[in-house]
Amino acid sequence: MSDLFGQLLGLLRVEALASRHQSVYAAARTRRLAFARHATLESVLSALGDTREETYPEREALTRALVAELQDASSPAWTAALTAAYAPMLRRLRRRLLGNAVPREDLDQLVLTTFLSVARNFPLSRWWDWTAVRLRQQTARAVFRVLRKEREEQHDTYSPAQLAEWVPDVRPATPLEGVRRPSVRHSFVRRDAVLVHLAKASLPRSDVEVLMATVVRREKLRAYAHRLVEGDTAEVERVYQRLKRQRTRLMQRLRTQAVNAATQPSTGR
Repeated sequence: MSDLFGQLLGLLRVEALASRHQSVYAAARTRRLAFARHATLESVLSALGDTREETYPEREALTRALVAELQDASSPAWTAALTAAYAPMLRRLRRRLLGNAVPREDLDQLVLTTFLSVARNFPLSRWWDWTAVRLRQQTARAVFRVLRKEREEQHDTYSPAQLAEWVPDVRPATPLEGVRRPSVRHSFVRRDAVLVHLAKASLPRSDVEVLMATVVRREKLRAYAHRLVEGDTAEVERVYQRLKRQRTRLMQRLRTQAVNAATQPSTGR
């Protein structure tokens, strides 16, 4: 976990307890029974930090009250308060995120924004218990789903069955079930050869370069963007997002091209 993430969580706690939010909390106390015995948000956060088993009913009620205010009100107090309350859970999730497919600072933002998105969309009227557990599970699932998608976009892989479907000239002569599954390395080589052949025949040079770098040489897309720009972080991010869209369109075009080729009638006699 990056030091920046811990600092960010600390700043959110400071924001939640800022004096300018006292009136916001005072108004919420008149609406939420769970807040009644807590004079301040600091008292609420303290109660949520008490993890003894006998305190669970109150922590459940306080969590639901915070989520309800987050959903109903626009004050940043509730964003900061809920994040501060669940900082330990967010730290544990952040520590689980390993690897370099996504920059550390992006992982920090991913964890926070996903948690808040889950909380804003949490169906309080449908789920009446285990709110904290559900928040944790939904946040973790959403984060790992995003990371899996990111890795898939950076390293497109296709099974022999998919390759045979898209590119007829490598279709096995016998059913796939009757053929020994080729090694991953061999299937990659066949796929790369087909993609490069299609790309060089029909695509602009810039598209071919992206294909060669990220599919054939297995270079990570963000690393490729850094190599192209070698400068301002904002510019690297802009180029990365552009390249990601470009490669998505490129792969779709190649797949469509392969399918179209398979459906063209032969002109031979």
